[in-house]
Amino acid sequence: MTSDIHNRIEYIIDSERLSISAFKRQIGVGRNSISTSLRKKSSISHEVIKKIHIHFPNYSVDWIIFGNKNESEVEIKKLSVELMGIFKRWKNKNDKNS
Repeated sequence: MTSDIHNRIEYIIDSERLSISAFKRQIGVGRNSISTSLRKKSSISHEVIKKIHIHFPNYSVDWIIFGNKNESEVEIKKLSVELMGIFKRWKNKNDKNS
């Protein structure tokens, strides 16, 4: 599913339904730090990993770095992502109607 750290970060971006630019803005990193690392499969700094975990705490640092998760955690994560997506869409819809 998510074989290396680059794939796992791409998975987070996709699961959160963000563009790379929106993801970078949300975690507060520089313009090219994520996109260059993902494109070139280069190293990801510990500061970037820390910021990802701070802004997306449902992804453990252990999983982001090493991919370690047991099967039940994967299922819980999938459900959590889906529920958060539903909640965000509901909130955005309600904010626009206010």
